[in-house]
Amino acid sequence: MKIIEEWLTERVDNAPTSYARHLPDMAALRIRMAWQKLQRQAGDDGEVWAFQNPPSTWKKQGKLMGYALVREGKIVEAVTVANT
Repeated sequence: MKIIEEWLTERVDNAPTSYARHLPDMAALRIRMAWQKLQRQAGDDGEVWAFQNPPSTWKKQGKLMGYALVREGKIVEAVTVANT
């Protein structure tokens, strides 16, 4: 699945917490580990951003959420953590 820059919602500097208490512990851990992996890869010249595809695409693609590693305004890697 190709993630596009228009889907980026906000820069995420802090690791996600268990904000979604309805998630099982393993799902929350998987989300945190995905963010940590991208944060390690970011180094000094990258940023980790959250993304979500717009509602107009949900019927075809489902609702996608995750994190993207961005360098110089371009997405170089992305991890989808929810696909509903």
